[in-house]
Amino acid sequence: MDDQDYTFTQDEINHGQRRINFELCEVDMNVIETLKMIVETLKKVKALPPLTHDLQSVDLNQIEATLSKAYNTSKKVADIKPPGCEDPYPN
Repeated sequence: MDDQDYTFTQDEINHGQRRINFELCEVDMNVIETLKMIVETLKKVKALPPLTHDLQSVDLNQIEATLSKAYNTSKKVADIKPPGCEDPYPN
């Protein structure tokens, strides 16, 4: 098929992109929630006396902070005006 077989209005393109953004954010949220569950399990394991020494260097707070940052960034992507669509890119 050539390009003329794919004719879409700007509204159709915008709707499709919003749908894609939503789906990608849903995947992000599922992965983030799963990782949070893993962190909670690691906290319990880290507290076990036989493993405390081996896991004391693991910074679970840093992992949680990174997951929180990912969550907040992902929430913005599905907005009607996603970050990155205009300059400057929001931090």
